[in-house]
Amino acid sequence: MNQNELLKLKNEIERIAKEAGTLIVNKENLVITEKSDAANIVTNMDVASQNYIISECKKLIPESCFLAEEEGKQQLGEEYTWVIDPIDGTTNYAYDFKHSCISIALLYQKKGLIGVIYDPYLKECFTGIEGMQSTCNGKVIHASNHAANHALVMIGTSPYHKEYADETFDLCKRLFLHCRDIRRSGSAALDICYVASGRVDAFYESLLSPWDYAAGLIIAKNAQVKFQSLKKQQFDYQNPVGILAANSNCFDEIKELIGESNE
Repeated sequence: MNQNELLKLKNEIERIAKEAGTLIVNKENLVITEKSDAANIVTNMDVASQNYIISECKKLIPESCFLAEEEGKQQLGEEYTWVIDPIDGTTNYAYDFKHSCISIALLYQKKGLIGVIYDPYLKECFTGIEGMQSTCNGKVIHASNHAANHALVMIGTSPYHKEYADETFDLCKRLFLHCRDIRRSGSAALDICYVASGRVDAFYESLLSPWDYAAGLIIAKNAQVKFQSLKKQQFDYQNPVGILAANSNCFDEIKELIGESNE
């Protein structure tokens, strides 16, 4: 695709994300179901949002595949693949905490091409296109430049994998003592966007699924954020990975701190 075609497609994905956002905000008769345990839940609005996004994305690229969180719709294609989290931050959503988002990534040949993340509560739309500067509501965003000792760090706790609890909270303490402060929001996709927009300086989580990070990493990459997978894992969009994303001025030092927990 040329640049004009990418921009046109990006506009359509933004439209889909915003309409899905309107759908979940205007929820009625919310039904919450546990998947594997009390920490891992799904709502009927997750399913409704995902069904809407898939139906609209199919119209844009009929031959594409879908790697989506709910209902086993998980196929990574050789050409175009949509990676979808219909509601990132489902627990926040179920509690009406108002910090959740729609996350849509488009991969081409298993590499990130376009990422769109929409927060329907703040009406903020973060967008990244490979080779172009990332934006929020059309305004260019970029990472901060704080050093590690002045860094505000977002932490994810991998609540579906509580076997990582000791590692995660030991690291929380280490980062809290070494950095300016830590935060835990409940939406990894928005955490990565906040690193990309300079609102925080770094983000770490021991294990994330592809739909949690796919769109965010496209946005981060094109906003001068450094990132890597942990424990010698790869961003293959097929398996959960640990992630560190940070500005270039604090990345190495935080990576060293995390490395002590990730050998």
